[in-house]
Amino acid sequence: MTSTSSTHGQKRIVFLTGATGFVGSHLARALVARGHEVRALIRRAADRWRLSDLEAIWVEGDLDDGEALRRGCEGASWVIHAAGKVKAPNPEAYLHANHTGTRNVLDAALRAAGIDRFVYISSLAAGGPVRDGRPRAEDNSDEPMTPYGESKLAGEREVMQSAHRLPVVSIRPPAVYGPGDTEVLAFFKAVRWHIKPIFGSRAQCLSLVHVDDLVSGILLACESPSAPGEVFYIAEDRPYTMAELEDMIQAALAIRAVHVHIPRWLLMAIAHAAGLCGRVGGFTPKLNPDKARDFLEQDWTCTTAKANRLLGYRSQVSFADGARQTVAWYRDKGWL
Repeated sequence: MTSTSSTHGQKRIVFLTGATGFVGSHLARALVARGHEVRALIRRAADRWRLSDLEAIWVEGDLDDGEALRRGCEGASWVIHAAGKVKAPNPEAYLHANHTGTRNVLDAALRAAGIDRFVYISSLAAGGPVRDGRPRAEDNSDEPMTPYGESKLAGEREVMQSAHRLPVVSIRPPAVYGPGDTEVLAFFKAVRWHIKPIFGSRAQCLSLVHVDDLVSGILLACESPSAPGEVFYIAEDRPYTMAELEDMIQAALAIRAVHVHIPRWLLMAIAHAAGLCGRVGGFTPKLNPDKARDFLEQDWTCTTAKANRLLGYRSQVSFADGARQTVAWYRDKGWL
């Protein structure tokens, strides 16, 4: 796909939050590769390993720092808000990061002059799991089932309420994977240990998106005249069962692994124990009861038909190819 900015040779100033994260770092590199100037919001103590070699302008601060947000937005053409919490100790912490933080970035953008696109990176979790067997579409009623999903929806609503004042867009990806990811890594590690976990008693169907495809979708949302005021699901154009995904990871690893069914009661018991350990130890575990309930939902799927139609988006990376690429990166870094 050829971006509008590349075609017209137009260099833009882009204020990007969440640049040191998995998705944000890939997005920052893609923006710089297209000739844009990236201003990246960064906490003073943040680890910059993903972007240590990138030419970016660092804006020190966080989502509660109004002055830093003002500096980032001033003179920018695009604001891409990719920062947020995917793990938090309680609902209030999710809301503060994903709702209040979003409102703070939005307020700074509304006070700046010349911003012609504000893109919010939301989540499929804001819509919720599928209940009727049909992939979730943008015009379905939203039914988030976790504090994380509720907080992302709250942030999205804050953004979309400003559509009459600013050209805003919301992007809802499902689970994102690819080189550099630490969240889906757990499934690759499980298969590396010769275990392909199947949660609950029903076959689970999932949408995923390779980070490169997500970045392409975000850039299309920045560039397309059809994007403002809209919400888009950006994913691979087809879903998979959990068993299919794990079989493809097994093939990428070139090992043998066996499917292991984990009953609901066992997964919930492990999740409650992990949550208790986190509270006692003062850390936020990767697995908690909310995350376990996510795993036990039958379908987390979405359709990209709207993005196909309005943005010209088409996914390019199949999971089979993406899994091979991701395994190679994990092995090169010693993560597997």
